[in-house]
Amino acid sequence: MKRIKKIAAMTFGCKINQYETSCIINEFLHNGYQYADFDQLANVYIINTCTVTNRTDQKSRNAIRKALQQKYIDPTIKIIVTGCYSQRKKQEIAELGDVNLIIDNNEKSKVYKYLMNPDLLDTQISDDSAKKEFDELFTTKMIDHSRAFIKVQDGCDNYCAYCAIPYARGTSRSRDKYKVLEQISTLTEQDYCEFVLGGINLGLYGREKKDNYFLADLLKDIEKIEKVKLIRLSSIEPQLFTNDLLEYFRNSKKICHHFHIPLQVGCDELLKKMGRKYKTEEFKNVISEIRNIIPDAALGIDVIVGLPGETEEYFQKTYNFLNELDFTYLHVFSYSKRPGTKAAEMNDQTNGKIQKQRSNWLIKLSEKKLSEYKHLILRNEVVLSGVFEQKTRGYWTALSDHFIRVYLNSKTDLKKKYLQFKPQNTKFDGIEVKLLDKLR
Repeated sequence: MKRIKKIAAMTFGCKINQYETSCIINEFLHNGYQYADFDQLANVYIINTCTVTNRTDQKSRNAIRKALQQKYIDPTIKIIVTGCYSQRKKQEIAELGDVNLIIDNNEKSKVYKYLMNPDLLDTQISDDSAKKEFDELFTTKMIDHSRAFIKVQDGCDNYCAYCAIPYARGTSRSRDKYKVLEQISTLTEQDYCEFVLGGINLGLYGREKKDNYFLADLLKDIEKIEKVKLIRLSSIEPQLFTNDLLEYFRNSKKICHHFHIPLQVGCDELLKKMGRKYKTEEFKNVISEIRNIIPDAALGIDVIVGLPGETEEYFQKTYNFLNELDFTYLHVFSYSKRPGTKAAEMNDQTNGKIQKQRSNWLIKLSEKKLSEYKHLILRNEVVLSGVFEQKTRGYWTALSDHFIRVYLNSKTDLKKKYLQFKPQNTKFDGIEVKLLDKLR
C-alpha cells in the first residue's frame, strides 16, 4: 500500500502570508499529500515567517525548532522556511539546525518544485528590492478559512524609518488584474463569497504600471462577479484613499463597511521623523470623508507606542488626538528595533516598561471606543451581514461586514453561508443577532 504523505504549515504575520501558505499547501494537496496540523507528525513542514517585530522573529524561530524536534525523530522529514524573517536572517535560520530549504520571498510559487528538485534552488536569498515581477500564486481552496484572502499586491516604496518590511519584500508590484479576477471566480465555484484583498501596501495597487488601472478599478471589476457577496479590504495608508476609491465606496453594494488605516502615531513631529507621508490633520480629514460616505463604518487604526523620540509630551499628543477622533478600535503595537532601519540607529530609544504603560492606556481607549460602536450598531439597528465560520459556545459566529463578531442561535448548518441579520444585544465579544430573512 502506498504511504500517504502529509504536509503541515505554520504562518506568521499578515493575511498575505496566509494566502501564500494556502497556495503552497494547495499544490501539495494536488500532488497527493494530506494536510496535517502543525502539532502532528508530517512529512513536510512549511514555516512562513514574519519580521514585523522581535516577537514575530521569536515565534518563527520557535516554530522551526518545533519542526526540527520532529526531524530528530525522523530524519526523512523535510523542513522549508520562507517569508520575511528568513529573507532578512537566512544565516540565523541555518544555524538552528537541519533546515532543508530556505526559499526566497518572491519564489514561494516554486516551493513544491524546489522540494522535488532541490538542485534547482539558488541557495542565495536574493535582494528583493530588485524584484520587478509579481510572484504569481494560485489556489482553488483556502486552508482552514471560510472567507478567501487574495494577495493582489506585494512590496512597499515608503521605507518608513521603523519598518523592515520593504527590505524583505522589495518595491511595490501588482498582480495582473486578469489573474486576480480568475482567482476570485475560481474560488466562487468552491462556494467562497467573501473576499479579503491584501497587499503589503494595498493602496499602491497598479501604481507601478502604465495602464492607469488602480485599486478602485480592480474593486469595480470584482464587484461585477455575481457570486461575490462581500469585499473586504486590508489596511490602506491614509494618503492612498484617492477620490476614485472614495467614490467607489459611495456606490458599492458589496464593500464591507470596515476600513483599517495605519496612523502609527498622532503627533506631527514623530510622523515627520518616521518618514510618514501625511500629517494628523490630513489623517483626520480621511476619517471625516469616510464617515460622510458611510456613517456607520467600522474604522480601525494601527498605532505604535515607544518610537524613538516619543517623549511623554509626544505620547500625550497621540492620546489626545485619538481620544477626540471618531474611530472604532485600535491595533496597538510596541516599537521593536529592526536592524538595518533608520530608527534602529536613533539614540532616543524608549524602554519596555514605558512602552507597556502607554500601550495599556491606548488599549483601554480602544475598548471604550469599541463598546460605544457596538451600542451605536444596536441603537440604530444597523443591518449586518457576514459569512458564518463555525459554531462556538452553542452559537454560529461570523465576522460581520462591520467588523463586529456576531452570534446566531440556530440548529441549521450555516458554515460558509452568507446571511444578513439584525442586531439584538451584546454577546460575548460581539453582538447576538437574528436573521433578517428566513432561511430558504
